[in-house]
Amino acid sequence: MTDGRIKADRETILSAQDGNKDAYGELVLKYQRRLFRFIFMMLGSKDATEDIVQEAFVSGYLALNSFDVEKPFYPWLATIARNLALNKIKKTDKEKPASEYDDLIDAVPDKTANPLERIINRENERRLALAVAALPEQYRMVFVLRTFEKLSYEEIAKQLNIAAGTVDSRLYRAREKLVQMLKDLL
Repeated sequence: MTDGRIKADRETILSAQDGNKDAYGELVLKYQRRLFRFIFMMLGSKDATEDIVQEAFVSGYLALNSFDVEKPFYPWLATIARNLALNKIKKTDKEKPASEYDDLIDAVPDKTANPLERIINRENERRLALAVAALPEQYRMVFVLRTFEKLSYEEIAKQLNIAAGTVDSRLYRAREKLVQMLKDLL
């Protein structure tokens, strides 16, 4: 995150740390969509994702006074949400219904003017979401953090408590599996 974003969030966070609930509400509005997408790619369930995102924002609010305003806010919040999601995954390892993915895709506006292209893009996004959800957890986590959260190998390694080389090999395997699952689209 750039210094500009840290500075922009700093004032809001300081205000929230002083008890201004509206300021924390601004942070929620700013990051809820991004956090939802991140957690949804981990869980594949709209209801479970909504629960985790809400719990992450509540946990973040309760721990806000311990947050270092010199650091970026979103990675801190995403770590809270990721840990909550990982705990949820450990508790329940159920099949994810395909209909859940339609909710995520509907939430992402398609700016393509051509209706046929919109239909094709929507189906491709749906298939990608299903394929990502079908990856084994260790590959899915690395893929989501790198592809959707744009974290570096070092940041992923730190978040998952694994070596950077392990990140590299898991990412390679995740991509390999996705290519196999989606080869008819290529």
